[in-house]
Amino acid sequence: QVVCTQEETQNGITIKGKVIVDFDKNDKLTDATATYELSDQTAADQYCSIFKMMENADKGIKIECSGTKVTIKGFAQMEADEDEEDILGMSKADFIKQMAEENVTCK
Repeated sequence: QVVCTQEETQNGITIKGKVIVDFDKNDKLTDATATYELSDQTAADQYCSIFKMMENADKGIKIECSGTKVTIKGFAQMEADEDEEDILGMSKADFIKQMAEENVTCK
């Protein structure tokens, strides 16, 4: 398991992101859960609404909103659905390298 974190400020709102990534015994990415914590309740509500539109029980994408936190279970599948780079099946080394290029810290 790898934990990746990133903090950024957009329009005066701080967003702390944390992604917990699971790998199989061959170090291939199998799943990821992302949590975003926002410094503003209104922004958190907007994030929640946007991500709720992407929720898809058939593909295991589940969005949970609590206060200023938005949690995305099935994050790897959501990324694949959005025509982003598909991280499912990516090796641990390649995933960590890609995250470093995006200024995301992984441990």
